[in-house]
Amino acid sequence: MSRYVLIFLTVFVFNSSIFAEDSLEQLVRNTAALKLNLFGDQLLEPEDAFEFSASVKNGNTLYVSWEIAPNYYLYREKVKLELVNAAGTKLGDYSIPNGEPKHDESFGDVEVLSEDLNFNVPLIREDHGAQTIKLRAYFQGCAERGVCYPPMNKEVLLDLPVAQQLIASPEQTSTQTPGVLVPLIILLIFSVIVLILSAIMAIRLKKSA
Repeated sequence: MSRYVLIFLTVFVFNSSIFAEDSLEQLVRNTAALKLNLFGDQLLEPEDAFEFSASVKNGNTLYVSWEIAPNYYLYREKVKLELVNAAGTKLGDYSIPNGEPKHDESFGDVEVLSEDLNFNVPLIREDHGAQTIKLRAYFQGCAERGVCYPPMNKEVLLDLPVAQQLIASPEQTSTQTPGVLVPLIILLIFSVIVLILSAIMAIRLKKSA
């Protein structure tokens, strides 16, 4: 009986060692696969990582937007807009929202924008008629894992409606005010002179009578 017990123990130990080796090998394989999934994912294409769009808000204003993928960000300092061959129309001063401060190995202390970026862009139009313009956007961004994209740009065609006349600025109003007041002042002085002369003539007529 002891011989059967010895054989059983030998087979059990042998099978246990095989099972342990298989389990260890499977664990290593699973760990490698997990590492590949975590760090080996392919980067998104630029247009998917930073989806740019633009629209016409009204005849004097554009609206621009970037949809930024999770774990990606744009450099605020690298965002720039321009009009291409737009005669009689140019961009006014626009304000890019502030981002999060970040120390970048390539650009030093910068501001980065994540999730989304959008803002209005005013237009200065000499030609108030309907027209089509081409807007070009420049931008650059990175993935959080430390991989950065080269500078990129995208162009969008936009149809502008007839522009409304803008209300005159305070500076324009102040420069136009003297031109309006001068004739009024002259008319007032003339009226006073006429009244004085009329009064003098009335006094003389009364004395002569």
